[in-house]
Amino acid sequence: MILQPEVSILIVNYHTVPELKRCLQSLAAQQSVTLEVIIVDNSVDKNEQNELQNLSDRHVKCLFSDKNLGFGRANNLAASHATAELLLILNPDTYLQSETLLRRYIDRFQAGGEAMLAPLLVESEKGKLVYPRYSYPAQKLCKKTDFSILAGNVAWVLGACMMMRRDDYLRIGGFDSDYFMYGEDADICWRIRADLGAVGFDETLAVHHVGGASEKLAISLAKWMRKRQGQYLFFSKHYHVTDVQRIALRQRVRASMKLAINAILNACLGPSNQRIDDDARATATITVTAEMLAPMIKR
Repeated sequence: MILQPEVSILIVNYHTVPELKRCLQSLAAQQSVTLEVIIVDNSVDKNEQNELQNLSDRHVKCLFSDKNLGFGRANNLAASHATAELLLILNPDTYLQSETLLRRYIDRFQAGGEAMLAPLLVESEKGKLVYPRYSYPAQKLCKKTDFSILAGNVAWVLGACMMMRRDDYLRIGGFDSDYFMYGEDADICWRIRADLGAVGFDETLAVHHVGGASEKLAISLAKWMRKRQGQYLFFSKHYHVTDVQRIALRQRVRASMKLAINAILNACLGPSNQRIDDDARATATITVTAEMLAPMIKR
């Protein structure tokens, strides 16, 4: 007899099968909880898909797309197949070290009044603990955006691990499909706080997170372009237009200064990996902010 799962765990795979296997092993070891895992594969890679097929069982379902849907759309697809009342959005490069963690996570969420609950993320390889954000990107530069409509003190949490009710997820439309990658976690937290209630955080719940596993093949400029595009999409959806222009102008000036300083350092010392990445970030910032500032420049 297959019991109704208490939680549906949604995972998006993009060239992360080794990390995913460890994640699934940690989920299989969880005690006193019934669960289902729904994996959406974004790799469009036959070999990777064959490996995922071998991971499927009565608790693990794999869905395959003929194109890379991006993070948000893939999670929305997974959620449409979920049968549990609770959803846990989980990165494939995470794992639950404690065998009782998921049980405690569910109990804590059901006992609290938050619309979403996130754990502490432990990035051991980087020697870092990831806490929630208590403000949104560049919020301090905003003068006309109304943040008083938002519930709770936590602004947003990383999409690597977040729990909420399936009905609530569907009520707000899940992740905004306008985002491909980056920015959708801040966006869904904004909409939750505006429409459903607070985003909660419990540091006694610790989930291990490698971080950046799906980015390991990403070229630096392409990575930063996606990050900046996601960030400015968030700004354009939720910030007052004059605040967006102020942020874009400030970031554009700083990026131009960074490129000029790095050009001098590279000429004197030679290029470094850090400066190459900094230049990619600055170039992406200048490119994306040009689009945001174009209407103001035309006037």
